[in-house]
Amino acid sequence: CVGTSFGPVRDTVVLDPIFFVQMAPATAGTLYFVEEAMYKAEKALVCAKFNGITLKTQKFDVQKDAKKPDFLAKNATGKVPYLETDMGCIFTSNAVARYVARSRADTSLYGECFDHEGEIDTWLEFCIQEVEIPLMCWVYPVMGLMEDAPEATKDAQADVKKALTALEDRLKSSEFLVGSFVSLADIVLVCALKEGFVRVFDAAFRKPFPKVCAWFEKLCKMPQFKSVLGDVKLCTQAGKPQPVKPGFAQKAEKKPAEAKAKAEPKKEAAPKKEAAPKTEAAPKKEAAPRAAAAAAAPAGDVVVDEAAIKKVGDEIRELKDKLKAEGLSGKKINDHADIKTLVDKLTVLKAGTPAPAGGAKAAAPAAAAAASGADEAAIKAVGDEIRTLKDKLKAEGLSGKKINDHAEIKALVDKLNALKAGAAAAPAAPVAAAVTLHAAVPAAAAAGGDVDAQVTAVGNEIRALKEKLKAEGLSGKKINDHAEVKALVTKLQELKSQL
Repeated sequence: CVGTSFGPVRDTVVLDPIFFVQMAPATAGTLYFVEEAMYKAEKALVCAKFNGITLKTQKFDVQKDAKKPDFLAKNATGKVPYLETDMGCIFTSNAVARYVARSRADTSLYGECFDHEGEIDTWLEFCIQEVEIPLMCWVYPVMGLMEDAPEATKDAQADVKKALTALEDRLKSSEFLVGSFVSLADIVLVCALKEGFVRVFDAAFRKPFPKVCAWFEKLCKMPQFKSVLGDVKLCTQAGKPQPVKPGFAQKAEKKPAEAKAKAEPKKEAAPKKEAAPKTEAAPKKEAAPRAAAAAAAPAGDVVVDEAAIKKVGDEIRELKDKLKAEGLSGKKINDHADIKTLVDKLTVLKAGTPAPAGGAKAAAPAAAAAASGADEAAIKAVGDEIRTLKDKLKAEGLSGKKINDHAEIKALVDKLNALKAGAAAAPAAPVAAAVTLHAAVPAAAAAGGDVDAQVTAVGNEIRALKEKLKAEGLSGKKINDHAEVKALVTKLQELKSQL
């Protein structure tokens, strides 16, 4: 093979295929595989079919074979699948597939020139990092190989969509991933994606990726793929998480912190993402002191500062996100000194403070709370419905304006606005005449009753407007500089100055 300083240039030399057929080993070695992760071995087996090479196969029992001294002696990393050859062991699925693909230089599995080889290597890395890690985080709980973590699954689904979008863009301009022929890049990605197409990619999930689906189905029908993968039937309904199988459950219990260092990179995603749901435990710890404080306070004789409560709640959420980004999770976040301080502050605020005896300021907030308590609960319930529906529509492939224009979303938003209007109007009844921001405040307002309610109402308007602008694609400074947001902020500041 002729070469340059940049590597071999295969397409400049005409070679006799008979020579390479004779030189290629009839049997390349024995391929050991784990049945539950068969797709890894299938990469090499499909390559062998294209290159006319025979691979012996041997099922690997994780519970028994992994403990045998001779296994670790010949495969110190303990990675499976691995190919045992006369010269030694080759481990990890892509390395084995590369070895088999390059066993024949007269085929194009590893490209027809040096540039092709670089492209193929790029797609192999893409397969591991962008496809297998998130996809198996989603699929393994369905197969009973890993504990289900809903937040991790949600993130994984988003990452898989991103990877399929990249593939869709590539396949719009090319029949195959590299050149006009089937290469190792196509083989490894089809084998990895098969688990998704068969188990979790239902029709709704596949809809945005017609080119990827056509490419996948076309390759699966080729004899080299079909003889290894069998008849591949696309998923009609996404599978649900199953109880973890005994052998795999034992590993998860004994070594949760080491899971991301085990096996191939695709298993790294689970431990990183499993911590997310645990952060929800914090409110439970707040419940006891809050209940005690509420019991100690005289009934109907306390003032609750809703604006301050929301502000501290936002601080807690922001701090938790920051700590999570720094690598903390679950109990460590909840036990953090700053979090505990803020939680104590929130508990005190929610318990309320005793109101001055006989003062109009004490009577007004109590009346406002009694009048608007049900409205606040209803507002929160409708807000939660909107968020849940938006997440569902986003998972179905909708985004931005399409989500906001959805009939159900618009109906819920109208309902939310009506509730907010009612909540803002209720405390205003005692005011004898309409007042503007710059007018003199009546005696009842000076006592703090309706001004508190207006502060809460305007704060709610600002939050709702910001969520709407964010859904429309704006973020950060653009949201804060929006004319309507600035006007509401000015109004809020003027109201607060009256308190």
